[in-house]
Amino acid sequence: MRSRKVMRLRDGTPTDGDFVAALASRFVEHAVAGGHTREEVIVGTARALRRALASPREDVLFLIAEDERGERCGFVYARMERDYFTDEPTVHVEEVAATRSGEAIGSALMDAAEAWARARGAASITLNVVEGNPANRLYDRRGYVLGNLHRVKRLTP
Repeated sequence: MRSRKVMRLRDGTPTDGDFVAALASRFVEHAVAGGHTREEVIVGTARALRRALASPREDVLFLIAEDERGERCGFVYARMERDYFTDEPTVHVEEVAATRSGEAIGSALMDAAEAWARARGAASITLNVVEGNPANRLYDRRGYVLGNLHRVKRLTP
C-alpha cells in the first residue's frame, strides 16, 4: 500500500469533535501519566479537545491534518502561555496525534505548531510525553530535551 502524505492543514472546527475524541485513546497506548486511570485520561482528553474546538481563541492553535484524499489523519492542539521563570511567551502543545505512523504526519503538525509559536514571538515550545512513547524519537530529532520530571501524588480525603 502506498503511503499517503499530509496534503493540507486546516483549522479545526466543532465538526471535528468526533475525530479528535476518537484519537484520545492514543494518549494511553504506552503509559498513563499523572496518576489517572486510562478511562480518566481518555474521557478527560476527549472532553478538553471538544471544548477547545467549540470555543476557538486567538491564543490557541487547533489544526487538522488531511491527506491527499481529504481524510483526516491527525491534529495538533497548542496554546500560548507565559514561562514560569522568565514570563516570556511560550507555547505548550497540549496534544498531537496521528492516525498512522511513519508518514510524517506528526512532523507536519509539529512544523506548524513551531511556526505558529515563532510567529507569535514565543521564546520556547513545550510538550508532555510519557516515557516509552515512540514519539520521543521524533521529539529528540527535532531538538526537544527533557525539561523536568512531572510528579503527581493523588490525594485521598
